[in-house]
Amino acid sequence: MAAQENHIEVVKFLLANGANQSLATEDGFTPLAVSLQQGHDKVVAILLENDSKGSKVRLPALHIAAKKNDTKAAALLLQGDNQPDLNYKSGFTPLHIAAHYGNFEVAQLLITRGADVNYAASQNITPLHVASKWGKDKLVRLLLEKGAQIDVKTKDGLTPLHCAARSGHDQVVDILLENGAPFGAKTKNGLSALHMAAQGDHVDAARILLYYKSTLVDDVSSDYLSPLHVASHCGNYNVAKLLCERRADVNAKALNGFSCLHIACKKNRLKLVELLIANGVDIEAKTESGLTSLHVAAFVGSHDIVVYLLQHGANINATTIRGETPLHLATRNNQIE
Repeated sequence: MAAQENHIEVVKFLLANGANQSLATEDGFTPLAVSLQQGHDKVVAILLENDSKGSKVRLPALHIAAKKNDTKAAALLLQGDNQPDLNYKSGFTPLHIAAHYGNFEVAQLLITRGADVNYAASQNITPLHVASKWGKDKLVRLLLEKGAQIDVKTKDGLTPLHCAARSGHDQVVDILLENGAPFGAKTKNGLSALHMAAQGDHVDAARILLYYKSTLVDDVSSDYLSPLHVASHCGNYNVAKLLCERRADVNAKALNGFSCLHIACKKNRLKLVELLIANGVDIEAKTESGLTSLHVAAFVGSHDIVVYLLQHGANINATTIRGETPLHLATRNNQIE
């Protein structure tokens, strides 16, 4: 409490009488961390002068300095035992924190003092993953200049390029590709960076990825999902339009024979249905069980899509391998309209 309220004389008295400054709150905050967070520089200096425990007392004080881009406090904290890679509960180091907030100056200081640019925290997340996810382009450049691995993967198989594409940070996507990021890298589920851009409707990120490698347009996941399947599922018209313009295969089939049109119908994405039909999708294509897109739309009750498909020549009497028509499926699922 004395550290939090900037009661300098009380802090001195307590320390002189054996107060243990390594004790932390339930959240892990030591008196040093609290005083640093509150900006009480004199209390910080006093606590550091009386610090005989080293790193335990300093957690998470250096993390707070990294968050605040406080190079003065960080420099003080790094004196003596000089441990820039102290990690907190998540395993994140101060450099991870600086990368998250885009704090260039404190990141530079940490690296100068020996911070590991490739330190892998929980789930194998590095500072470059963090900077890429949050679109901190200056930090991305700094980390790459200092030797950060550009192809490093998290436990789920995400590269920094995946992180940037999923969040729609097109400038970071461009920087990573300029520096040799592996655009064909896949996650554990077989998703590429283009799948990630399609998932978030990040059209500029998708455009940059396709500029570097146009053949990515029909790249498939472990379930044979193309980026266009993903855009159709999510209802992301802008990326879907770009993919169609780049000649994506509108009739590509995923697991169980589902086309992009089947998926758009299942998710009730009318604009995507219109786009796919305008780009020559096979309206009568069937899944492995014999479902047409009209079957799917009828079953889920997508009235407007059913009407649109019929207006564009969908066969109202098409049958599945069990002999069921769209009317059978609509009736079975109580889709009266």
